[in-house]
Amino acid sequence: MRACFSTCVLARVVFAQVDAGVSRPCTRAENLRAENEASKPRGWDALYRVYRQYGRCDDVDAEEGFSESVARILVDHWESLPRLAQLGTADVGFRRFVLGHVDATLDTKDLKRILTMATYSCPHRQNLLCGDLRIKADAAINEDAEAHARK
Repeated sequence: MRACFSTCVLARVVFAQVDAGVSRPCTRAENLRAENEASKPRGWDALYRVYRQYGRCDDVDAEEGFSESVARILVDHWESLPRLAQLGTADVGFRRFVLGHVDATLDTKDLKRILTMATYSCPHRQNLLCGDLRIKADAAINEDAEAHARK
C-alpha cells in the first residue's frame, strides 16, 4: 500500500511537470534552429513536428515565427481546423501552444480574419476550439488597438 502511494505520488509529480512544460532547457544551437524553423510550417502536422522538436525554445527569437506559422495556417488553410482539433486533443500542450500564438504580434487583418472565420465559418463539431480562437483573436485585436492608442 505504501509503495503504491509513493509510486502514485511520483507519477503525478512527473506528469504535472510534463504538462506544465517543464523540460530540459533549450541550447543556443537549438534556439537558433527554432528561430529558423518556427516560421516555415504551413500545415498542422508540420507545425506539430516543429513544436515537438523546438517548442521549449519558444522565446522572443522564435515566438514571432511560431505566431506567423499559426496565423498562416489558420488564415490560409482554415478548412484544416479539424486536424488542429485532433492534434490538440491528443496533446493539450500543443493546443495551448497554438492558442498562445494567436497574439498581438500578428497582423490585425489576420486577427480579424481569424475572428470572422471562428465566428461564422466554424467547422462541424469544433465549437469549443472556435470559441477559444475568437477569445484569443479578440483579445489580441484589443491589445493592438490599445497599444496604438497609447502612441
